Amino acid sequence: MFISLNKKILYSLFAFMAMLVVIFLAIFINFYSQKLQDNMNSIHMRNQYVVNLLNDNVRLRQALSEVAEKNPKAINSIDYIINSNKMNVAQQELINERKLNDELWQNYNNNKEALVTGAEIVAISLLVVLLLVFVLFYLLDYWVIRPLQKLIGISKEVSAGVYSDRLPIQQNTLVQDEFDILYATFNQMLDNTEENIEQTKFRERFLQQLIDAIPDGIRVIDTDYNVVMANRAFYNVLKLEESCIGQKCYQAYGFNCDECPRSRYNCPIKHIKSTQKEFHAIHEVDRHPLYVNADKLAYGKGPDEYYIIEAIHDLSRDVRFSHQQKISSLAFLSTSLAHEIKNNLGAIRMIIEGILDSSYKDVPDDNEQKKYMLMAHKQLVETIQTPERLLKLAQYSEQDIDNINVAAAIKDMMLMIDYDAKRRGIAVETEVESNLTFVGNESEFKMIILNLAQNAIKAMPDGGVLNVSGKSVGRNMIIEIKDTGIGIEADKLRHIFEPFYSANIKERSSGLGLAIVSSLVEKGKGQIFVKSKVGKGTIFTVKFPLKNAGVQKKKS
Repeated sequence: MFISLNKKILYSLFAFMAMLVVIFLAIFINFYSQKLQDNMNSIHMRNQYVVNLLNDNVRLRQALSEVAEKNPKAINSIDYIINSNKMNVAQQELINERKLNDELWQNYNNNKEALVTGAEIVAISLLVVLLLVFVLFYLLDYWVIRPLQKLIGISKEVSAGVYSDRLPIQQNTLVQDEFDILYATFNQMLDNTEENIEQTKFRERFLQQLIDAIPDGIRVIDTDYNVVMANRAFYNVLKLEESCIGQKCYQAYGFNCDECPRSRYNCPIKHIKSTQKEFHAIHEVDRHPLYVNADKLAYGKGPDEYYIIEAIHDLSRDVRFSHQQKISSLAFLSTSLAHEIKNNLGAIRMIIEGILDSSYKDVPDDNEQKKYMLMAHKQLVETIQTPERLLKLAQYSEQDIDNINVAAAIKDMMLMIDYDAKRRGIAVETEVESNLTFVGNESEFKMIILNLAQNAIKAMPDGGVLNVSGKSVGRNMIIEIKDTGIGIEADKLRHIFEPFYSANIKERSSGLGLAIVSSLVEKGKGQIFVKSKVGKGTIFTVKFPLKNAGVQKKKS
């Protein structure tokens, strides 16, 4: 129960006053009772004296009666003696009575004076005590209560987070007390606190700007799974629009529950708390492969006083970088091949055209030799187009957006893999709508088809059938790449789009082909699906929305 200091002092003063009143009353009653006791003693003595006189008178009368009975002659003398004795006794009694009356009156006057004096003492004492109480209360209120109330007021502001106000200090005063020193110390403490808060905020801003400059996603988590700090890259990687500070760490992955779901992702906090070792894993979030690295960050001396700092690296950037490197390497190779092949084939073409113009100009077209020469010239012209396609594929630019003839693009990519497919005994079939067009980046679209076709060929080491189809279904364009290969196991199927993962361990590939495909499909705002049965084959389905992706079908 809270009782203010003001009330405590007031109650104490009243208790002190009541105690003084009780003491004065006790003294007064004791003094007055003593006077009453003296008065009672005087009255008792008087009554005892009267009783004694009466007893003496009775005894004397009895004695005289006895003498008169024995000697009647002595009656006169006895009467005289009795009368004279009566006179003396009466006079003596009168004197004694006057003395007793004087003593009683004196006792009455003394008692009266004592009562009046006691009442005056009590009244004066009460007035003095009451005056002292109010004076002492005023001094305590001025010296103690008011300064404490100022301290309470400024303390409430500090507890509310306001550090700008200060306690008033009297300047140029000759006399100072403890409160003046306390005020000055308290103001200095507020100055230091405000300065420390500003420095802390500056360090926090600096630290936040520092971690925001890191390209990888960074966040700091406590041992209760609460997010303490995160940088801008973390929000960009997970596409978070609002701050996650103070939330549970797993809520950033879309789990709005009271507990971390253990079956979906490996938890770095649980791993570090149980093993005390750093954590490494790859998580796939919305088809984004994320490399997660976590370790302890101690902030105290205790073994449990540590944070967990988690670094999230988006492997899609590595995939795009690898894709660009692959395209750059392909561009260099294509340029070299184009120059070498086109120069040599161009020379051969000129020779054949010269022979046809000089030797077979007047020869009919049904001539067997001319027929073979024309066939050789046609095949040579088509062969020259192959390095041109390769060179066009290598000319990659993210800004190249154009109408893409889907059938022609798929045909170009099938020609790229034609030799490899025939060498492995694979039949290539295409079923694409002739007028199907796609508005987008032609190089990226061809790279999707080429990667999926190459993976299909690798999955059929003993030959088979590769079927590529393309059609429009409603508002979507559907591309399917089917093979009759070895298939993919169910436990491996969900990992095939992760970077550096290869479902076919017999093929020594980089494991980036399907990751590149997934990245390019997502960039074109499309979707990719896969179905597979071991020993039966695999079907990759790529779907692009016509409205969002700009896909359209030409009118014939």
